[in-house]
Amino acid sequence: MSDTITKLTYQTFQQSKIFFALAHKRISTQLRQFIYPNLKLNTKPLSAEIIQKMQQRIDKIIEKDLADGEKGIYPVNIIFDNLWADFFSYYPNILLDMPSIWKRIEQKKYQEFSPEIDTKDYPTYYLQNFHYQTDGYLSKMSANLYDLQVELLFNGTADAMRRRILAPLKMGLEKLFSGQNVEAIAPQKYEF
Repeated sequence: MSDTITKLTYQTFQQSKIFFALAHKRISTQLRQFIYPNLKLNTKPLSAEIIQKMQQRIDKIIEKDLADGEKGIYPVNIIFDNLWADFFSYYPNILLDMPSIWKRIEQKKYQEFSPEIDTKDYPTYYLQNFHYQTDGYLSKMSANLYDLQVELLFNGTADAMRRRILAPLKMGLEKLFSGQNVEAIAPQKYEF
């Protein structure tokens, strides 16, 4: 009975993240078109077939994530580890930052940072606003927004996708420390 409750709870949790991310994208797109009607992003609508394949992949990731938790690859409670307090405290900042992002996109300003950020010790690669985010990821606020932005970008599945690496990593480490031939790990297929 508890496995069924865990599964239903996890599926509900994941679906709520997915629906929120999709609603965010829809609303933010409409806001952008209203505030910056001349800002045209080079995007194409997805076909129904592609959307269906994406949904199947998302369903598979969610199923594997729960299964790996139940198998002990990682504690099952980690799949529910989502700090809602952080989410609700940082999400308004994402909304408030969006007009600045759209303005930078329109003006093609991808190397703009707040004056209080000392950029002299960073390699050139870091001195850009990834996805035009305010301060790149070099300010405390932009670092705090990063995880939530990635969850929104990947429709609420980023955490589950990141955990896909843990099963093959654990398997490889177990073989490494058990004295088995490490090269024997490579030919094995692990489905992500």
